[in-house]
Amino acid sequence: MSVYGIHKFFRTCLHDEAFRELALSQPEAAMAKMPISDEEKQALRDGNVAWLYEHGVHAFLLSYLTRWNLFGVTVPMYSERIHQAKDWRVQ
Repeated sequence: MSVYGIHKFFRTCLHDEAFRELALSQPEAAMAKMPISDEEKQALRDGNVAWLYEHGVHAFLLSYLTRWNLFGVTVPMYSERIHQAKDWRVQ
Protein backbone atom coordinates (compact mmCIF):
# COMPACT_ATOMS: atom_id res chain seq x y z
CA MET A 1 0.00 0.00 0.00
CA SER A 2 1.32 3.37 -0.98
CA VAL A 3 -0.80 5.91 0.83
CA TYR A 4 1.48 8.53 -0.66
CA GLY A 5 0.42 7.52 -4.18
CA ILE A 6 -3.28 7.80 -3.41
CA HIS A 7 -2.78 11.13 -1.65
CA LYS A 8 -0.74 12.33 -4.65
CA PHE A 9 -3.53 11.24 -7.00
CA PHE A 10 -6.11 13.33 -5.13
CA ARG A 11 -3.84 16.35 -4.68
CA THR A 12 -2.96 16.27 -8.38
CA CYS A 13 -6.68 16.22 -9.21
CA LEU A 14 -7.07 19.32 -7.06
CA HIS A 15 -4.18 21.31 -8.50
CA ASP A 16 -3.97 20.11 -12.12
CA GLU A 17 -7.14 20.61 -14.14
CA ALA A 18 -5.82 18.61 -17.12
CA PHE A 19 -5.04 15.65 -14.85
CA ARG A 20 -8.46 15.94 -13.23
CA GLU A 21 -10.10 15.85 -16.67
CA LEU A 22 -7.99 12.79 -17.50
CA ALA A 23 -9.10 11.12 -14.25
CA LEU A 24 -12.71 11.78 -15.19
CA SER A 25 -12.52 10.73 -18.84
CA GLN A 26 -9.80 8.06 -18.71
CA PRO A 27 -9.36 6.94 -15.11
CA GLU A 28 -7.07 4.05 -16.06
CA ALA A 29 -4.66 6.42 -17.81
CA ALA A 30 -4.68 8.80 -14.85
CA MET A 31 -4.04 6.01 -12.34
CA ALA A 32 -1.18 4.71 -14.52
CA LYS A 33 0.62 8.02 -13.97
CA MET A 34 0.61 7.56 -10.19
CA PRO A 35 2.69 5.30 -7.93
CA ILE A 36 -0.25 3.20 -6.74
CA SER A 37 -0.64 -0.56 -6.51
CA ASP A 38 -3.08 -2.72 -8.43
CA GLU A 39 -5.01 -3.26 -5.19
CA GLU A 40 -5.32 0.49 -4.69
CA LYS A 41 -6.42 0.98 -8.30
CA GLN A 42 -9.14 -1.62 -7.79
CA ALA A 43 -10.31 0.10 -4.60
CA LEU A 44 -10.54 3.40 -6.50
CA ARG A 45 -12.40 1.76 -9.39
CA ASP A 46 -14.85 0.22 -6.93
CA GLY A 47 -15.25 3.42 -4.91
CA ASN A 48 -14.22 1.35 -1.88
CA VAL A 49 -13.90 4.28 0.48
CA ALA A 50 -13.85 2.11 3.61
CA TRP A 51 -10.94 -0.01 2.38
CA LEU A 52 -8.93 3.04 1.38
CA TYR A 53 -9.59 4.71 4.74
CA GLU A 54 -8.70 1.54 6.65
CA HIS A 55 -5.40 1.41 4.76
CA GLY A 56 -4.40 4.93 5.72
CA VAL A 57 -5.86 7.28 3.12
CA HIS A 58 -6.89 10.53 4.78
CA ALA A 59 -10.67 11.02 4.94
CA PHE A 60 -10.39 14.64 3.81
CA LEU A 61 -8.57 13.63 0.65
CA LEU A 62 -11.00 10.76 0.09
CA SER A 63 -13.78 13.32 -0.01
CA TYR A 64 -12.27 14.60 -3.27
CA LEU A 65 -13.94 11.57 -4.85
CA THR A 66 -17.27 13.34 -4.36
CA ARG A 67 -16.01 16.79 -5.28
CA TRP A 68 -15.67 15.73 -8.92
CA ASN A 69 -17.68 12.50 -8.84
CA LEU A 70 -14.49 10.52 -9.45
CA PHE A 71 -15.11 6.83 -10.09
CA GLY A 72 -18.83 7.55 -9.77
CA VAL A 73 -18.65 8.23 -6.02
CA THR A 74 -21.47 10.52 -4.89
CA VAL A 75 -21.89 12.25 -1.53
CA PRO A 76 -24.54 9.78 -0.26
CA MET A 77 -22.42 6.84 -1.45
CA TYR A 78 -19.31 8.25 0.23
CA SER A 79 -21.18 8.85 3.48
CA GLU A 80 -22.56 5.34 3.58
CA ARG A 81 -19.25 3.71 2.71
CA ILE A 82 -16.99 5.73 5.01
CA HIS A 83 -19.19 4.79 7.97
CA GLN A 84 -18.62 1.12 7.16
CA ALA A 85 -14.89 1.50 7.78
CA LYS A 86 -13.43 -0.14 10.86
CA ASP A 87 -12.58 2.37 13.56
CA TRP A 88 -14.45 5.18 11.79
CA ARG A 89 -15.29 7.84 14.31
CA VAL A 90 -16.93 11.13 13.61
CA GLN A 91 -15.10 13.56 15.83
